Amino acid sequence: MERDIIHFSIPSFPIALARVTDSSLRERPVAIAPGHSERALLQHVSTEARSDGVFEGMPVYRAVRLCPSLTLLMPNPGLVSGGTRKLISLSKHYTPLWEPASAGRIFLDMTGCSRLYGPGRDIAMRLEREVEDSMRLKGSAGVAGNKLVSKIASGCLDKPGICDVLRGSEAQFISPMLISVLPGVGRTRENVLLSDLNIHRVGQVADLSVSHLKLLFGPFAPLLHQRAAGIDPTPVKPPELSLTISEESYMAQEDNDDSILLAELYRLIQRCGFRLRSMGKAVAVIRLTVHFADGISARRTHSFRAPENQDPALTKASEKLLESICSRRVRVRGMRLDCRKLYRYGGQTDLFAPKFSGSFTVSSLQFALDSVRTKYGANAVCRADTIES
Repeated sequence: MERDIIHFSIPSFPIALARVTDSSLRERPVAIAPGHSERALLQHVSTEARSDGVFEGMPVYRAVRLCPSLTLLMPNPGLVSGGTRKLISLSKHYTPLWEPASAGRIFLDMTGCSRLYGPGRDIAMRLEREVEDSMRLKGSAGVAGNKLVSKIASGCLDKPGICDVLRGSEAQFISPMLISVLPGVGRTRENVLLSDLNIHRVGQVADLSVSHLKLLFGPFAPLLHQRAAGIDPTPVKPPELSLTISEESYMAQEDNDDSILLAELYRLIQRCGFRLRSMGKAVAVIRLTVHFADGISARRTHSFRAPENQDPALTKASEKLLESICSRRVRVRGMRLDCRKLYRYGGQTDLFAPKFSGSFTVSSLQFALDSVRTKYGANAVCRADTIES
């Protein structure tokens, strides 16, 4: 059965959301950069600013010289997070196989759904209309037989619309494009292809043999050749199938008071721990990300000697991470806790799982708390210092 993959994207998603909330930013050159330093690097750039030579990764002082009318905005993770959730809610009712690629981008696997919803381009058109009506945002959609080509197709349009690539013609579609459209071909590899081989187009890379490419790119050569031929067997992987649990929160008011920050962290730990135990999982690595008021984000990672799923162990490790991150005298806007590398507990363990120092038996107190939360809600029992006064 031929695959039918949709990649829906909203260009410059954080800027598009900012323009919805502030109409004065529309049709003006806008860029997003963290902090107030002139050497801060731009994270997102609008089309108007890009036409003046401004691009992502450019220092602020250079961007202002090229575009004196440039409006600089601070990153707003809360706005982006809310917009992402809304986009996902509009997209996922079409198929259970959906995967958020990045902010404002999502993959949908519509293989076998044509009898229910029609061809992929019709589904993309319906989604485009729903996003415009509900979120007041315009997006572009690429429809193809795999994720790679659908993503390239959605980005090749000059204005919002739908690009449907005929199944089986993926290689011919990307062949005349510049090599920079291929994932993994950064500035360094692009310079190698241009200077050493005088290669500018994707089709020229596909015409080379893997053995020739290995002389320049080593182990990356087979994957590069596969992508240049328009081949991508990567499946659309829903977040529920990924080995990560994440909880994120943004405070109503920016603050740097230790008690308030710890209370917010304890809420994240409580939700992550409850989800871990409900799924029968334990975590080997946790990562804490803190978003500061000046737009800068910092993160730290902790690896457990043996996977854990109980709140006391998660709390002890997370407190140390927060203490090491909050060394700046800047208020905090929000934080995110990621539980990575999950393992089953109870029953037979994975063959290559870490060596456990003990069994994953849930303590009597933890079991009782989980039972109450399951019956009466997640907030039925909580730490006293997490209750807002």
